[in-house]
Amino acid sequence: MNKWTAILVLILPLGCLADRVVPIDKVEDNVNIRLSPDASSEIVGRLDQGSSTELVRSIDGWHEVELEGDATGYISSDWTRVVTDEVAVEEVPDQVVDSVVAEAVVEAPLDEVTESADSIADVVAEDVVEEIVEEAAEEVLEEIAEEVVQPETEEVTTEAVPEETPEVPGKQVEDSLSELKGTRNFLVKFRDETEGGNSQIYDDGNQVGIGTTSPKQRLEVNGSIQIHEQNSSVAGLMITQSTGDTGYIMHNRASTLTIGAGSQDRITIDRDGNVGIAVSRPDHPLELASGAHVTAGGVWTNSSSRDKKENIVSLPADAATSALMSLQPVVFNYRNEIDEDYVGFIAEDVPDLVAVADRDALSTMDIVAVLTRVVQEQQSKIKELEARLDAK
Repeated sequence: MNKWTAILVLILPLGCLADRVVPIDKVEDNVNIRLSPDASSEIVGRLDQGSSTELVRSIDGWHEVELEGDATGYISSDWTRVVTDEVAVEEVPDQVVDSVVAEAVVEAPLDEVTESADSIADVVAEDVVEEIVEEAAEEVLEEIAEEVVQPETEEVTTEAVPEETPEVPGKQVEDSLSELKGTRNFLVKFRDETEGGNSQIYDDGNQVGIGTTSPKQRLEVNGSIQIHEQNSSVAGLMITQSTGDTGYIMHNRASTLTIGAGSQDRITIDRDGNVGIAVSRPDHPLELASGAHVTAGGVWTNSSSRDKKENIVSLPADAATSALMSLQPVVFNYRNEIDEDYVGFIAEDVPDLVAVADRDALSTMDIVAVLTRVVQEQQSKIKELEARLDAK
């Protein structure tokens, strides 16, 4: 290749068509590229939404695409499509072209220029669109002919001296940012002004993980979380739904932990370990809003205040006796406690007088009341019989 051939190759704009593979619009993040055309094969890369890769060939259900290092992989055609882009070969800067032309014009005759241009047009026309090559070749020949006819040529500056610009604070840091490298989906942590690397925060576009690369929720933390409020007397976690209802776990300076649901306090644990259910200041190890509680000695105590009751009537003796005689005491063990035997009753088998609405539990107070009424009736009859004996 002589000098004129080299000139024409440098300045001749070529156009070519390339098939490329891009994700379809439904893909939010990326599509996996696999080692072979099989959905279960190893993932060797990913194609991000908005990016493309060159197509090698298409087979049933898959596109073979180019990877780095002259390798190829396969990507599903269900999640991608093939587009044809016109790619322009990068043009050589005008300064370089002008410099080469100026030097060659002085040394080469016009017939050599014409011969070189014609040979290049023939070669290029075989590989590229013929019209583009012919038009480009004609323009180049006209420009070169003008340069040959004119004996004087303008002086060409091949290298411009850049003007000095004042140093901008932070500019070095900004330039270095473009060179930072990290791992896909990891946020960058700066170890110095111009040195960065992976942080503990992983974000795949849907879930965020701290200390984990496989978060199952919007935010997953591998380890413990500490909430330290330094500016107020209350620290905690708030969970608010779209309706406005809020759940929370709060701790205050009185060392009281409160768990709330539906924007209401539900469970309170004070500094002594007392637990209140809908009770803000529990006085017992376990206390309910009804007044029922467990004593410090471990005894369950029912709420039984008259202020909390209504429709109070005496239990008829005959009804109590009938219910007591219908009770069937049994010995049993619970399915989850096979080594411990208990004595009691079966909720489904007790008479209606002592049964609860869903018949899956019993109130010991109901049975105690029935037993008490029967004993009272028997004691009354015993006293009556003793009086008759004394009269005789």
